[in-house]
Amino acid sequence: MARVTRAAVLSLLTALAGLSVGAPARADLSDDAARVARMWSLSGARVARLPPLFVEHGRSRLIAISPPPAGAAGAAADAAGRAGAAGAARAPAVGRAKADDCLTVAFLAPRIVEFTVEPEPAPGDASALGGLVDRLRGREPDDERRVHSAAGAAMITRCGPAREELRRVAVDMLSPRGALDVVVAASSGVLDRVESILPERAFGPVAPRGDPGRPAEPGPLDARVARAARRARAEGALRVVPTDMRASVVGTGQFSVKLSEGCHRVDLMAEVPSATVRRATDIDAEAREAGTGRLLDRDRSDAPDARLDFCLGEPAVVEVPFLGAAGPVKVVLSDAQWSMAPYVPGHFGARARGNLAAALHRRHAPAPRAQPIAEAVGTQGDTLVPVQIEPGRCYFAAAALVRGEMRALRISAELGDRAARDDAGDRSEGAGVAFCSDLEESAALRVAARGNSPVWVLAVWPMD
Repeated sequence: MARVTRAAVLSLLTALAGLSVGAPARADLSDDAARVARMWSLSGARVARLPPLFVEHGRSRLIAISPPPAGAAGAAADAAGRAGAAGAARAPAVGRAKADDCLTVAFLAPRIVEFTVEPEPAPGDASALGGLVDRLRGREPDDERRVHSAAGAAMITRCGPAREELRRVAVDMLSPRGALDVVVAASSGVLDRVESILPERAFGPVAPRGDPGRPAEPGPLDARVARAARRARAEGALRVVPTDMRASVVGTGQFSVKLSEGCHRVDLMAEVPSATVRRATDIDAEAREAGTGRLLDRDRSDAPDARLDFCLGEPAVVEVPFLGAAGPVKVVLSDAQWSMAPYVPGHFGARARGNLAAALHRRHAPAPRAQPIAEAVGTQGDTLVPVQIEPGRCYFAAAALVRGEMRALRISAELGDRAARDDAGDRSEGAGVAFCSDLEESAALRVAARGNSPVWVLAVWPMD
């Protein structure tokens, strides 16, 4: 009896050691699909993996699904790592049935990707077929047959005659794009859920989205105009000049105003009609230079009023088209003006001067009181500009577009083991960063520019 006990213990320890020695855990998409295929294979199912898919938003993919061929269970188990006799012992007769009544398809994507899957309707189901056609044509049907992914995974099971619905499945990407791994299994019963095999993809209850209701009413026009003027003056604006016009019957229009050099904040506010039934007020606008058509700023937010911020290197006529007013109502353009900061160089042109001033204004930097200690010009790519500085003094460096089209602009300042950086943003053509020296006598300024033949200028000012 003692020898039998020792042999049993030795066998158990050997089995545990074999289980503990394996491939390291990985979290990529292919490994997740392999885990699902392995666990379904150990349950006796016939399993196959389809070639990976890449789906983009707005372009539905129709996937043909076929039951795995005979012997697919063993092949999937061998590819997943040869689970061995211990795994077979954990999978009793569930998967050894003669008839495979159920077909299961699992769709796996990265956990941040959202998508829906919709099986093909049964023959003769005209309403469901119409919903599938709508989905493939880009329309949005109201169909409960669709399965939404959760944590990047979706699973569909059909048993008996309903297996025919899985001959083809439409995949629609809700995220911009994503890669998918597809695992297909035929079994005699319902298989384990994906979230039980991949617990890192488990999710809690999802609350319904609900209806947010109508947009908030912005309030009386005169009060909003006065509030915008007070806010601008509190931030240092020299003057605020209002201009008004009446929108068209569909709530559109365009202002054309001559603005001085310097920085401007343009607020567009529309009157709210007194009628009970009316369209919501949501002004969207943009500012462009007349003649050149260069975009200065754009506001497409869901707020009732629009706000545009930009700086001009010289006086110019600016066109401000808008839409979103609730019919032929009064619309006010309120222009808050800040003077051009002194010592902003103008020899690079009006566009560069305005963009340098915008970098100072956006960062709320004090106006420079001296000429720049360093200037540089660069183009596409990453550029390093070393600058000599004084210990114990602070500086402000700005990079601005001179010509071309900018897709991304970044400036960074490195002093020893310290660094600061700033990105221009989507609609800005200037970026600025402040830095101070302790004992350093030099700073490394880096400018990264991406776009269509961009040319930029760098200026560095000493600050008090």
